[in-house]
Amino acid sequence: MRIVCMCGKEIGRLLAEMLLESPHEIRFVVNPGEETGQWYGTPRELPIEEMAEDEVRDYRPDIIVVAFYDSILPEEIYGLPELGCWNLHLGDSERYRGAYPNIWALMSGDGEYAVTLHRVNSVVDGGPILAKRSFPIGKGITGRELYDLMTRQGFELFGECWDDILSGRALSMTRPQNDSTAVTHYRSELSHSIDASGQVGDHVRALTFPPFRPPVLLIGGRRYIVLPEGYGDDETSRSDPGAGS
Repeated sequence: MRIVCMCGKEIGRLLAEMLLESPHEIRFVVNPGEETGQWYGTPRELPIEEMAEDEVRDYRPDIIVVAFYDSILPEEIYGLPELGCWNLHLGDSERYRGAYPNIWALMSGDGEYAVTLHRVNSVVDGGPILAKRSFPIGKGITGRELYDLMTRQGFELFGECWDDILSGRALSMTRPQNDSTAVTHYRSELSHSIDASGQVGDHVRALTFPPFRPPVLLIGGRRYIVLPEGYGDDETSRSDPGAGS
């Protein structure tokens, strides 16, 4: 069986470890610019065989797996595999679609989080759901801590569903999503500036994501950098909290 995994970051590395142990023919499309030796793990740490996105159509995979992939797939790719194109969204796709689901959930003060495995269609993170796993999150958890937790939970969920995907059973096991409760967020929406009139505590913990720059609190026209414990002087220069769709 020919399987393409379009992925990145730590969840991509975990999936690569799992898929490389299978007897199937595995190829990877890794996010451009993703490098080893960064704060994140990456599939490129492993002996993977890579291809470019525009080579997937000619390869004609039986299954496509998507996880933390930075591009929105066109129908000419997600419609290829007979056994489906499946996206592991590290968030609740019936609430937070698109970028940074962990950060938006914490900013909203949620006490529960979820990861979702669904088929890919033309709606960003909106395809029919195969499985969802929900779990509680404490009031003290930060954006970085939730990133690590949702990665582990997502990988476990994928492992539970993999046999159904391989066998084709998963195609008849999905259900439609509730679009009425879902909001899609884009990378351009995220700001590190926090208005003191809002939910300051939830916003600060959501944006606490070493090694990226800490949140900025706006009070009376002045800006205050919030330095939660664990931030160092060399950890304040980056601008993207690194948590994706």
